Amino acid sequence: MRSQRLNYFDIVIIGGGHAGVEAAWAAAHMLAGRGTVALVSMDPNAIGRMSCNPAIGGLAKGQMVREIDALGGLMGHAIDAAGIQFRMLNKSKGPAVQSPRAQADKYAYARAVQQLLREHCPNLTVVSGIADRLLVEPLSALEATTQPAARRIAGVALESGETLHCRCAIVTTGTFLRGLMHTGEAKTEGGRVGEQSSRGMSACLEALGFELGRLKTGTPPRVARETVDFSALEQQPGDAVPVPFSDLTGTPDAPLARQFPLLSQSPCWITYTNEPIHALIRENLHRAPMYSGQIHGRGPRYCPSLEDKVVRFADKPQHQVFLEPESLDTNEIYCNGISTSLPTDVQERIVHGISGLEHARILKWGYAVEYDFCPTHQISATLETRRVAGLFLAGQINGTSGYEEAAGQGLVAGINAARRIRDEGPFTLRRDQAYIGVMIDDLITKTPTEPYRMFTSRAEFRLTLRSDNTDQRLTQTGYELGLATRPRLERLQAKLAAMTAAMQTLRTCRTTEGVCAYDLLRRPDVAWEELSSRINSPQLRAMFAEPTICAVMPDVQIQARYAGYIGREKRSAAHLHALEDKILPANINFAAMVELRKEAREALNKFHPGTLGQASRLEGLTPSDLTILMMYVSGRKRATAQ
Repeated sequence: MRSQRLNYFDIVIIGGGHAGVEAAWAAAHMLAGRGTVALVSMDPNAIGRMSCNPAIGGLAKGQMVREIDALGGLMGHAIDAAGIQFRMLNKSKGPAVQSPRAQADKYAYARAVQQLLREHCPNLTVVSGIADRLLVEPLSALEATTQPAARRIAGVALESGETLHCRCAIVTTGTFLRGLMHTGEAKTEGGRVGEQSSRGMSACLEALGFELGRLKTGTPPRVARETVDFSALEQQPGDAVPVPFSDLTGTPDAPLARQFPLLSQSPCWITYTNEPIHALIRENLHRAPMYSGQIHGRGPRYCPSLEDKVVRFADKPQHQVFLEPESLDTNEIYCNGISTSLPTDVQERIVHGISGLEHARILKWGYAVEYDFCPTHQISATLETRRVAGLFLAGQINGTSGYEEAAGQGLVAGINAARRIRDEGPFTLRRDQAYIGVMIDDLITKTPTEPYRMFTSRAEFRLTLRSDNTDQRLTQTGYELGLATRPRLERLQAKLAAMTAAMQTLRTCRTTEGVCAYDLLRRPDVAWEELSSRINSPQLRAMFAEPTICAVMPDVQIQARYAGYIGREKRSAAHLHALEDKILPANINFAAMVELRKEAREALNKFHPGTLGQASRLEGLTPSDLTILMMYVSGRKRATAQ
């Protein structure tokens, strides 16, 4: 990671949050020895900073981090280096919904991100400044025939007056586009406490013809550790045997040569709100920006503020609050579950009304932040905009919420920008291939009206998209992209060979009653460790004596136990592939398809899907509309731009 300034870069990335760093990591690695990348940040020391919750992973989100890692991304390495508590969620449930989650030392996390970029991205230059404008130029006549855009990106102008010329730009501005923070009646411009907002970029996007919307998110108060009465609270420890996010952690090939876990595991604590607190909130709703009309953007439905919870779930006598340490080196405790923008005097009474926090000293007040985003009918599955060629959007600018969602988009945008520089075709992930693919497909077929958050319930192939098989799903793809390393691929190949050998042995060993070990393994009441005691087989005992075989047996058992369900998902995925393989031309004229209903034409013109599969998931299209569209795709009808 270089610090000197240059006037030209192949790719310029605006923003150093989770989307920006993942885009920088991917682009720099894929252009190693072939191109240069710049990362523009208001404050280079804030690169990789955790703005809100000091944690990575969670339900569905943990799968996304594992997918990022399998493809060769950065986030898994950073959290494994900075995690202070690791837990596998839903261990008592099926493998489809089990997800890894880790509490992070948020300062160590930012340091790990910056170290990864500095030590492993020599063709990456960090530029300190505020991106003010995007510079564009007309497409050539030949280029205009292959894509819907009329213009292409030419550079990024900074507030300082400096211009960075480039062939691709990736905008990952988070909550900083006309960011406005609210605490009660008080309003402060900025995307994060102590950091200013970006107004010029919003104006530039509007001038380029982009439609902008307004969303809102929030954060809770933080309290001082030494003023919390933990004796009254339920403790939540980490797993006795923590599982890393990255497949390379603990191996000689890890980019950060550190012991896992780096820091001793720290517990979290659980407490609750109560009815007097809820009554206090109801009495002060007129002072809450979301209810007074002060905030116009819509907040996240699935991560609501405390005042939202009290209004929407009026029958609930209490709400859970997790007290999470933000670092081992500071006294900050994050009060997860009481995100609020109420005035500080009300926040103080709320905090002191919670068990264990009666005498807590508040270090930071909660606040809401309102910001601009670009409704996602304006981008394709590669995250490239349809108005400006070579311009990509990733993260909260696309209406998502969460570090992991942002990082997944940043990785895809970085990959596609690098492939564009290398004159290679687009890269996309299918819905049956990755949660990242589900997220992006959701975004480009249904514009978010509230901050988008990933859940396992959004994925129709969630048994296929498990956290334990991300390497099998994506590492080969990452290697072919030039992002995942050769040692990572070799580890996958060795794992697959061990799984195949185990399967073959299990099918040959039988009980005295004639039941083979493979069929026994499929039973829900039989653990793989019990097989050798239930089947007297030297071959089986020899297999379990090999550490490489034992390491893959949990994966083998999942595949054996859920083979029927996985097969059903594969058949459904094959039908999906048939639709996704039918490409809709970039210059197709949906308005000319007079056989389609008006609602269908409007939806197609708005989202401009790239495949028949994407079109099938648009709101407003019926099966008969799809039949007509298939006729155009098959060439039996013609509808191209004149």
